[in-house]
Amino acid sequence: MKEHITVFDIEVLNQDPASICSIGIVELVDQHIVSTYYSLIKPKNLSFDPCRYKIHKIRPQALYKEKNFKQVWHEIQHYFKDCIVVSHDIQGDMMNLRAALYQEHIPYPHLYMSCTNVLAHLIYPDIQKYNIKELSNMIGYSFQAHQAMGDALACAHVLVAMINKQGVDTLQQLHQHFHLEFGEMKENYYRNIISPESAHQLLDMVAREDALLYHQSVCFAGKLSMPKEVLAQKAKEVSALPMHSVSTQTNYLVIGDEGYGRVRFGKENKKVLKALKLMRQGQDLRIIKEMEFLKLLEEKK
Repeated sequence: MKEHITVFDIEVLNQDPASICSIGIVELVDQHIVSTYYSLIKPKNLSFDPCRYKIHKIRPQALYKEKNFKQVWHEIQHYFKDCIVVSHDIQGDMMNLRAALYQEHIPYPHLYMSCTNVLAHLIYPDIQKYNIKELSNMIGYSFQAHQAMGDALACAHVLVAMINKQGVDTLQQLHQHFHLEFGEMKENYYRNIISPESAHQLLDMVAREDALLYHQSVCFAGKLSMPKEVLAQKAKEVSALPMHSVSTQTNYLVIGDEGYGRVRFGKENKKVLKALKLMRQGQDLRIIKEMEFLKLLEEKK
């Protein structure tokens, strides 16, 4: 069965996460490029951001006559349906894509997610820099950085190079080799792939694929009954991934039983506030008590 992969990159015009102003797409079938797509996009928020402009050199004035996101999505939605989508910053790119879909009241398509940044941390654990420019240079591919089509093509070439280096035939096999779960998105549901910073934990981890918390990212907050280091070690023993902060990769935020209500429903704990914001955006994230977490450590899928 052929493996269909959509590699993409987007640029955003300003700090509004829905302000996608360009997208580049590369369609791979069995690691061969079969089609590409590129378009500028006119977002609803056309405010100028000098920091973003320094990166992509796209001004609001250049977008006035371009198609809006809804029109572009009509042209590209088939690339994001029932397939694996990949980018070098899948967490950030999907956050922007979800924001644009939400703004236009478009349901999430069903897809699975991988990330060349995460994979590079597993395949090249000893290199210093993991940006797409450095990885491209390493495999001998040159391109124009911070241009959506150029970045998408570079990401596709890096992905294929990593699959070949590991001696597997498909991206699915590459994930299986590292016991790495794909992220998943579907209507009213979003679960991210692990973060690049957590990837190194997989190299030393005993795989517990039967554990309920397998590859679930866990963060701790509030007054806990035992040191966070002890809880983090317990998490690792069932192949969970302890994190220092809440992010788009977090699956569970664990709060100490003592003072749970104050921390969970107050407005001071930054981790809780970040988790609630991500939950409103559709992320598969739960806020639980420490006692519930300890019970989950024993449960199996």
